[in-house]
Amino acid sequence: MHLTDAAAAAGYPLEAAETIATTIGGVDKTSVRELLTTVPELAKYTPDQWQQTHRLLASEGLETEKILSIIGGHPSILTRPTEKIAESLHCWRSCQFGDSNMKVLMSAHPYLLEYTNHGQLSQRVAFLHSHFETRKNVYRLFMNAPNLLVEEQRETEEKIDFLMEKMRHEVLEVVKSCAFSHDLEHLRCRHTFLERLGLFKPRSLKADPNTPTGNPKLHQITDTSDKRFAVKVAYVTLEEYEVFQELFRREMSADDYEDWNDELDGEDESENESNRETYRKKGR
Repeated sequence: MHLTDAAAAAGYPLEAAETIATTIGGVDKTSVRELLTTVPELAKYTPDQWQQTHRLLASEGLETEKILSIIGGHPSILTRPTEKIAESLHCWRSCQFGDSNMKVLMSAHPYLLEYTNHGQLSQRVAFLHSHFETRKNVYRLFMNAPNLLVEEQRETEEKIDFLMEKMRHEVLEVVKSCAFSHDLEHLRCRHTFLERLGLFKPRSLKADPNTPTGNPKLHQITDTSDKRFAVKVAYVTLEEYEVFQELFRREMSADDYEDWNDELDGEDESENESNRETYRKKGR
């Protein structure tokens, strides 16, 4: 790159920031410039697109800081029709998380503003609410695991059964973790490793929920890197945990194969019984 080109590239964010800040009004051009520097893709959108999106979000009660966070986290929102953004905000308000929580959720995960399926969202919120007691807890779940919005309900149910029925974690511990952002194999592998090391014992069904278990916290189990989990939670080396991961994968694959064979055996038995019944009828 020539010196003049480099200078132009360095100066462009400042020039663009001034234009955008002037167009939308009430926005600090330094904040816009920092955003343009951090997310260069934003420079390709016109000041008019910025203005339309900013005006809509501001009219919906979002503060400038959250608006810039939404734009920076999901630049293509600048090309989204404002009526669609408004429709999505209406969907999320209907979840009854509270207006303040809704705004925090949108600024944390701005791509959620692409979602406008009111019926499906209501169904998903009702399903999670039935398991996690309060709307605030459902809000926490979406904050920590936005994939819950589109994940197959069957997959979510399997995770709920594993975390709350088999491992017997308490509701508050579950919603404060990012456990649902992980797949079931990850959750099973880590819990099984700790169980076999004698470092985790599911709480007795008769135990007082307020009595400490001595088990690691769920977020320590599920939301850490492999190295930190191995060394700080399981007190082993990373290599030892990696060996266990491979053995566990093989173990699960073998179990799946046996289940599949059992299903086939069941189907064969049904077919044989049907054949026997047909033979009986013919022999009469």
